[in-house]
Amino acid sequence: MKIKNVANVFALSTLLLTTSCDMIIKDSSKKNEDNKLIAQNLTKTEKVEEKLPTITEFVSVDKGFSTFVAALKATELDKMLNEEKGYTVFAPINTAFDGFSEGVVEKLLKPENKEQLTNILKYHIIPSVISKEDIVIAINEGRGSIPLRTLGGKKLTASLKGGSIFLIDEMGNGGKLITTDVEASNGFINTIDIVMKPKK
Repeated sequence: MKIKNVANVFALSTLLLTTSCDMIIKDSSKKNEDNKLIAQNLTKTEKVEEKLPTITEFVSVDKGFSTFVAALKATELDKMLNEEKGYTVFAPINTAFDGFSEGVVEKLLKPENKEQLTNILKYHIIPSVISKEDIVIAINEGRGSIPLRTLGGKKLTASLKGGSIFLIDEMGNGGKLITTDVEASNGFINTIDIVMKPKK
């Protein structure tokens, strides 16, 4: 009777030991699988540096610049603002064009008025990259205002009031920069609330 009990205990112990080992092997295998999955996930989610859009790409996807974009395309300046060379753009928002009389914008977009529209748009582009801080420092060093030479060779005057930058065109019109230093891969975009007009 004792021998039978000992045999039963031995058999039970063997069964438990085998089951335990099997569970350990399975757990170990599961851990290895989990580790493998984690490693794969880390590989898949490695941070990839996103490329910034160009100035043209940026304004083209923003409905608030739809009139400005139409003007860029009509003058083919959209191609220039897609190049790697650096620019600073004072981009008029759609409501900035409300300053024109009715029908004028549509007229400017016609092929026969390409040169006139090109001159207006170039008046909003600086052929170098300058930040708001650069302009503010220059204004403070320039006794309250500084001239900015535009792509068309015309001059804008920048001044500071209440922490905001204002631009004065050659016709004496003043516009406020709303958003500044929006970074693109080839320069900065600043939004302005009126369309700057150079002298003819």
